[in-house]
Amino acid sequence: MDLKVEDLNVSYDEKRVLKDISFNVKSGEIVTIIGPNGSGKSTLIKTISRYLKPRSGDIYLNEVNINRIHTKEIAKNLAVLPQVKAVSTDILIEELVSYGRFPHLKFGKRMSKDDKEVIAWALHKTGLFQMRDRYVVTLSGGERQRAWIAMTLAQKPRMLLLDEPTTFLDICYQMETLEMIKELNKTLGITVIM
Repeated sequence: MDLKVEDLNVSYDEKRVLKDISFNVKSGEIVTIIGPNGSGKSTLIKTISRYLKPRSGDIYLNEVNINRIHTKEIAKNLAVLPQVKAVSTDILIEELVSYGRFPHLKFGKRMSKDDKEVIAWALHKTGLFQMRDRYVVTLSGGERQRAWIAMTLAQKPRMLLLDEPTTFLDICYQMETLEMIKELNKTLGITVIM
């Protein structure tokens, strides 16, 4: 999925956080956003995902302005993993991963056999299938991050927006997470922005 950002300006109240940002990302690329704390990296991710509205500028997915794309279509094609993630202490890995299927469900419908197969696939891809019945709260930092990535994979997105996916992880888990992201990009062709 191609992404084009043109002359993007984002402010919180009167404080401008992003000024005249423009760039292109081609389908299948991995792009890393680098900058000091407070420079607007998270704000950019939130704006691309339509969580924040820009003051001015445009964002296009496959040459279509994101404001013209239905929210459910955005959710099917664009998966977002925020920097800070909250989860109930009594949720199993498999249940967390199943949340990724919500954009694909019809209103009031239960998960189909196909949805369950996608969840199993995401668990296998992230090496968590054997642990699917464990509570998320019992996982190590690296395992927990893989569970969240499995949830985004269950969406079957064409683009992943990962807000500092290695924050708070030990160096070994940072490397493991980055290798997994690289492998998913290579094997599935998912565009990754982080």
